Amino acid sequence: MKKLKKAVVMDAVQLRRTIVRIAHEILERNKGVDGLILVGIRKRGVPLAERIAKAIEKVEGSSVPVGALDITLYRDDVQMIASSPVVGKTEINVDITEKTIVLVDDVLFTGRTVRAALDELVDFGRPKAIQLAVMVDRGHREYPIRADFVGKNVPTAANETVEVLLSEIDAEDQVVLSEVIRDEKRIKAAPAPAPVKKKNAKRREPRAGKPAAAARKKKAAARTKSGKK
Repeated sequence: MKKLKKAVVMDAVQLRRTIVRIAHEILERNKGVDGLILVGIRKRGVPLAERIAKAIEKVEGSSVPVGALDITLYRDDVQMIASSPVVGKTEINVDITEKTIVLVDDVLFTGRTVRAALDELVDFGRPKAIQLAVMVDRGHREYPIRADFVGKNVPTAANETVEVLLSEIDAEDQVVLSEVIRDEKRIKAAPAPAPVKKKNAKRREPRAGKPAAAARKKKAAARTKSGKK
């Protein structure tokens, strides 16, 4: 499988501004930071949650607890990923009971990742409310899940993907839309279609043109003349 980059959806400046906007929206909806906890879904949801927390602190002057959630073992397709899946670390060092949790992820797609995150989160307590913040919503939902805070809606085709690249992990900040190319080797190795027209042409006898018809008439006349003699 190969990814072909098609467009840059957000550059570093747009990404930074979007994070600041989401931070303001979270504050406005929750009327401050009281009882607020940000929990990032690994992998890229964690640095996004940390950036949002820093933006909130600049506005409010108060820090917000940030946790990390690894949902590998809660996925409904964990057995399809690998025989021995790599499990990251879940870190939630505060009591979430009766708190407002803002789950943070990079891309919202089918909703299965968020569903798994919800299953794991309630194992830590019973929060007052759970909200969802994503940098990109690309559609194609399979679960009835909707984000409360969205950086950008990016409609995509089934053969496209959206990647949020962050300097903490990818050494650069940008959001990229790419096309997924599958079975490239099989397509290149496929035999060329048989030249059907040429084969049919060989089977057919060539039609006699005017020169051929004249030659036949001349030979027939010669045979007739020699027979009379």
